[in-house]
Amino acid sequence: MATFKALSRGTQIVLVAGPLLFLSLFFTWQHLEVDYGSAGVTTASLDGFDAWGLLLALLAAATTTLVALRHLSDLEFSENVPWGTVTLGLGAATGSVALVKNLTDANSSWASYGFVALAVAVALGTYLDWTARRNRRPLVAQKRRGLKSAA
Repeated sequence: MATFKALSRGTQIVLVAGPLLFLSLFFTWQHLEVDYGSAGVTTASLDGFDAWGLLLALLAAATTTLVALRHLSDLEFSENVPWGTVTLGLGAATGSVALVKNLTDANSSWASYGFVALAVAVALGTYLDWTARRNRRPLVAQKRRGLKSAA
């Protein structure tokens, strides 16, 4: 628990909202009415796994895994890759795909709007981490410039 509390707020949000978003795909996202003619009408409850839902599951899993590996493990990541920007892109894609999925689904359930909020939370968490890292970077660049000019 102490390790989790030591993480940045954005990382905490992603590590909580990401797995919850993935699990939400197993719950009801749509209520479709099926007309059986003279036999009557029934309502079918559909979970979140369709084409958009599968993409959403992959994005949520990838974003959460990358954030967890970057902040909770001792793995060394290449410094040539802007991992903060990659994570931000994955988070933004997660939020966008969830929004598109919910807008294109017919008869979305009320809970699906909460599930979209989880995806937006993942995007917000990656954005918070990205801005925090960008705000720290200019100080390092200024120190480096000062050392170069002194040499």
